[in-house]
Amino acid sequence: MAFPQSFIEELKMRNSLEAVIGKYVDLKRAGSNLVGCCPFHSERTPSFTVFPEKNFYCFGCGAGGDVITFTMRIENLDYRSAVIQLADAAGIPVPQDDDFAAKKQKEILSRERNFEMNKLAARHFHENLMSPQGREALEYLTSRGLAPSTIRRFGLGFAKDSFDDLYKFLLSKSYTVDEMKEAFLCGISSRGTPFDMFRNRVIFPIIDTSGRVIAFGGRVMDDSKPKYLNSSDTPVFKKRSNLFALNFAKNACVGTVGNSSDRVNSGEMILCEGYMDVIALHQAGFSGAVATLGTAVTPEQARVISRYAKTLFVSYDSDDAGRRADEKAIKYMTEVGVDVKILKVTGGAKDPDEYIKKYGPESFRRLMTGASGQIDYRLSEIIGKYNMDIPEEKLSMIEEACTLVAGVYPEMKREVYILRLSELTGIGKDTIAADIKRRTRRMATAQKKEIAKSGEEALRHYGDRINPDAMKSIKGASAEEQILGILLLYPEYFSRLSSDILCENDFVTEFNKSVFCELKGLYDAAGAGEVDLSALNEIFSPEQMGRIHAMYRKRRALTVNDVQTLIELCAVLKNEKQKMSATPADKMSVDDLQAYLAAKRSSQNGNK
Repeated sequence: MAFPQSFIEELKMRNSLEAVIGKYVDLKRAGSNLVGCCPFHSERTPSFTVFPEKNFYCFGCGAGGDVITFTMRIENLDYRSAVIQLADAAGIPVPQDDDFAAKKQKEILSRERNFEMNKLAARHFHENLMSPQGREALEYLTSRGLAPSTIRRFGLGFAKDSFDDLYKFLLSKSYTVDEMKEAFLCGISSRGTPFDMFRNRVIFPIIDTSGRVIAFGGRVMDDSKPKYLNSSDTPVFKKRSNLFALNFAKNACVGTVGNSSDRVNSGEMILCEGYMDVIALHQAGFSGAVATLGTAVTPEQARVISRYAKTLFVSYDSDDAGRRADEKAIKYMTEVGVDVKILKVTGGAKDPDEYIKKYGPESFRRLMTGASGQIDYRLSEIIGKYNMDIPEEKLSMIEEACTLVAGVYPEMKREVYILRLSELTGIGKDTIAADIKRRTRRMATAQKKEIAKSGEEALRHYGDRINPDAMKSIKGASAEEQILGILLLYPEYFSRLSSDILCENDFVTEFNKSVFCELKGLYDAAGAGEVDLSALNEIFSPEQMGRIHAMYRKRRALTVNDVQTLIELCAVLKNEKQKMSATPADKMSVDDLQAYLAAKRSSQNGNK
């Protein structure tokens, strides 16, 4: 069921594009537009623009569309889910037909049962922990320094060393085996026998920002493997998009100024590897701590963190896996505009939990104060690779370090690292500055060449994933895009296009043909009314919508978009289609080739 146009219009009116995007992007006024750094790709100079006509476009990566497109892309939602999310935010009831309503109600009921089942499982695990059978697990947690209040606050539990303890409990609460399996609480053996997924483990409930239990992590109490077992993705849980303890940490990013009651975003989080590190930090007063769920940080988690934090302290292990995780964190957090500081524990401790036990919270706070920014961290990694007592290695280190510093912006910040590199190497500041200046110029030249190459490839549609057919006829594809740009601006021009002037079979690319057909369908359905282009979000992906919006934006920048221009472009397209349809000369029969040459000579004579 397509949503009524009146509903979509109200939805967009009640969800200001500026306000929705402003939750993710720091927007600044630029004339009648708003600009900011794009949330969909990494950039230093803002190229993401919000226009007065209630749409956005990134001149860097090509993302574009309206408030629905943005919500689909930033939240990784399909069209209906994005519309429902925006409607819920605005308090607008969503129109539904009977079939869709029944299906949606079934999905909602299934999710609610999943949430309730997880809640019951968490309570059962906690009761196990407090029972005589959970004594060993409780002693393990207390031996790790956790207070009873902390255990209660995080809802920690214990999965008995039983194949069917949780299964039987949930069965008694009227949950089915299929529901338990879908929630990763139960598995099915090769013999078809249900069994508990979590057995003989300390249990850590994972809770979303609404306070609902969405998944579980389980840790063994000895050296058996695997050490941790985490829930797989379920209908209510996506590992790549969630963080342990975010339900508490999100509130820690809001504080007060002095004795004022005004709450402000202090914006600091600590990212750890394990559940115990996070819980130990919270117990010690560092309530902004979170953990990824068995993996290095993901782009989705980076976007979640960016909603709450301006600075992220990353505290992973110092082994190779930890260093790779540090690099990922630097990459993904920088892309979403979060400053990264690398926090390495010292003094023989292997993680924040152990460090706090040995040295206390205040010492850990001092570690945070001295944490390395991403450039300091990378610089120390480079220096650590080389033996400074060997001239050749020292030169290699200096070259690698100068290349790193050459990419630092702004220039004032670069000057700080030039001075530091001079102090570390004993080489004069002016010498290093001159070398970095040369490297900066070379990097700028290379970047310009790359941009020019990318622009040329874009014009020729090399590697075009959205419209791969375009390479077959560059001129034809260009004419199509210009035609569609005009029709996007003025859908009423469809009334001036007879099938002789332009029809869907005249298109040389399938993507542009589909845009034409869908746009014409919207025009025909609207009758004399206004065409709402938001409906295209239901047909095309956010990436495709970016291309469609680029066509609109390019034509809007031109002053000549009249019917005559449209008709002339249609003639160009039809001509290109005929060229593509023509039989190649080497495949023609002798008679056909003679007829073709005679027609061509006649045409040339007629043009003299």
